[in-house]
Amino acid sequence: MPKNLRPAPPPEQVDTRRVVTVGTLLFAVAAVVIALVPAWRAADGGRWLWTAVLGAALGVLGHLVMRWQKAP
Repeated sequence: MPKNLRPAPPPEQVDTRRVVTVGTLLFAVAAVVIALVPAWRAADGGRWLWTAVLGAALGVLGHLVMRWQKAP
């Protein structure tokens, strides 16, 4: 094992609320686009539409959990 290893960098501070917001919005936009394009909506039995809808719903749930964790 090499002895001249560099120390690990410090962890990055990430704004989790912003990451969840962006992901939720992207899933919501994808759900709207898929719902508006009939060929995409019918593709694969509607699985892509439900994936996008549930992704947005889980993002909203994530926001609620973050709000609950910060509640006094």
